[in-house]
Amino acid sequence: MRSLALTLLASLVAITGLAQADPLRAASGDDKVFAKLRGITFFYIDVTTSESRPEDADLRSEIRDAMELEMRRANITPKPVEGLSPEATTPLLSIEVRLDRGLGRYNADVILAVRDNATITRNKEAVLAQSYAQSKRANGTSEATLGREVKARSRELVQELLAGIKTLK
Repeated sequence: MRSLALTLLASLVAITGLAQADPLRAASGDDKVFAKLRGITFFYIDVTTSESRPEDADLRSEIRDAMELEMRRANITPKPVEGLSPEATTPLLSIEVRLDRGLGRYNADVILAVRDNATITRNKEAVLAQSYAQSKRANGTSEATLGREVKARSRELVQELLAGIKTLK
């Protein structure tokens, strides 16, 4: 009985130590993710939505403005992407909003991706590599609440990205 109790206690201590060590492992893994973004001092900004309604144009411009504000606070220069080729707009910070609207359904996936100067060859064509991507889900009860949630999720994604870049400096 005593040996069983000691075995359980030892395994509990080992599990507790492992659980406390996991945040350290996650932090070092995050450093590897953000290491690809080292030295970036500016971003081109592009915001897209899955639907092209007039209301979505307002949403895109509000998200772009919020992204620019967060970047300026982090001393990273935002640049517009209009009229430039995809190769000339690197590093490109893009937010894609995939809307899922229906009868009583107001959902969206907000996807932040960074494409940089690193090119890879795929099917004998040079393709710009995507060096960072993250997504969050936004849920609302109406168009207005969905819009607020999408803006909040996009701001969170940009803040997480900028915090990761800041830790590298």
